[in-house]
Amino acid sequence: MTVDLTASFVTLSGAGFAEPARIPFAERCRAAADAGFTGIGLHAEDYRRMRDAGVTDGELRSLLAEHSLRLDEIEFLNGWLTAAGTPCDEDITALGAAFQPHHVTAGEFGSGAFTVEEAGARLRKVCDRFDGMRVAVEGFPWSSLRNVATARAVVEASGATNAGLMIDVWHFYNGRSTLADLDGLPPERIVAVQLNDGRIVDDDFRTEARRGRLLPGDGDLDVIGLVRGLHERGFRGPYCIEVNYPAFRDQSPQDMAQKKTPLPEVRSASG
Repeated sequence: MTVDLTASFVTLSGAGFAEPARIPFAERCRAAADAGFTGIGLHAEDYRRMRDAGVTDGELRSLLAEHSLRLDEIEFLNGWLTAAGTPCDEDITALGAAFQPHHVTAGEFGSGAFTVEEAGARLRKVCDRFDGMRVAVEGFPWSSLRNVATARAVVEASGATNAGLMIDVWHFYNGRSTLADLDGLPPERIVAVQLNDGRIVDDDFRTEARRGRLLPGDGDLDVIGLVRGLHERGFRGPYCIEVNYPAFRDQSPQDMAQKKTPLPEVRSASG
């Protein structure tokens, strides 16, 4: 089967997670297309910086069209989970309305208390703002939304038809999630899968996630086993590559894009 791949924002940004992109958007698009990606991701902060610099939505669309790319993924919605959270980011709303990507990623960086029912109701309000686009909820092992089981409970409590899960390989294993956490879940409730690799850690999850999210096949995690298990549960894509560590992001965008994933193994596991 053909496996379409999206380059998530950090994969080609040439910068750390909280830093401005080193690589201009035009160069990211060129590198992604040359490496065979069909989509690319964009962070709201990067979008804001480009607009402040005078770049228009029309110019971004022209770049995407020139390289036959889709803007598939935008990020990141944070702070909606708890009662003390912040309103939905206006730049993400504007980005979604302008480009109608496949999904927007949503999660929680903090560790505040919440109830599943109330969080589900807040997620429903978020989803209502992105009608026609999927909202992919991602669990982080250092946060209150710490694993797939918790994220699934909130998604199901929301009742929103456009809500689902983002399965990130590193977060999946470091949140101590298992494929059993997905048993009985309709496959369409998995919005996308982010492919990467790394190691299992017991503490300082956030630091390790930002310095040790490796290329698929370069770490200790069972990437192919997860892809195969998701396929057995009916998931057929899309897949995104989300890799970011110091030695990787210092490379040229062409080199970063070409080192994307062991595609034959992924195709075999998912086909």
